[in-house]
Amino acid sequence: MRWLALASLTLLAGPPAWAQNNEPTVVVPSAPAIVSAPLAPAAAQPSYASPPPGLVQTPSPGTPANSDSANTNPGAPVGAQTVPPDVAPTFANIWLPGSSATLGVLDKVGGGVSKLVIPVGGQAKVGDLQVSVQSCVSRPPGQIPDTAVFLSIQGKAASSPPVFHGWMVRSAPGAAVVGDASESFRVISCK
Repeated sequence: MRWLALASLTLLAGPPAWAQNNEPTVVVPSAPAIVSAPLAPAAAQPSYASPPPGLVQTPSPGTPANSDSANTNPGAPVGAQTVPPDVAPTFANIWLPGSSATLGVLDKVGGGVSKLVIPVGGQAKVGDLQVSVQSCVSRPPGQIPDTAVFLSIQGKAASSPPVFHGWMVRSAPGAAVVGDASESFRVISCK
């Protein structure tokens, strides 16, 4: 009880002598207003070099040329089409069927990696999963390389719906996730 009385007396008496100095206090000015910087002038569009060979496809000789389009290049042969430089080239959507698919298998539990070759129409067992390849296609030479495999992956119970049923594409491995399986698959090739 005595310590409470002493504490209240020191509070009423004011600050201690060591805290009572007559030095001036420091005043910090307020921060200046934020002003946006002037916009930089737009940079000139760079001129692009022609794409490397193999990425631009020329029409095959049997493809009829569009005679309605005007030829804007005076040095080009008659009937040749010119494409403006700001238009991306289009590619034919051609896929060649294969007879067997090669899949990469990652065991998420043990960390092991293996390759699995399954013929089209065939099946293989991976852990608790039954993997069947129904189709396998790849791009022909001269086009942007890619491979796709149509898989059906069944879990332990054959009566349950498949864990995965659809296309797996090599260029988009994250787009096809096989449920909560302890194995992860990716497309390697189609031959």
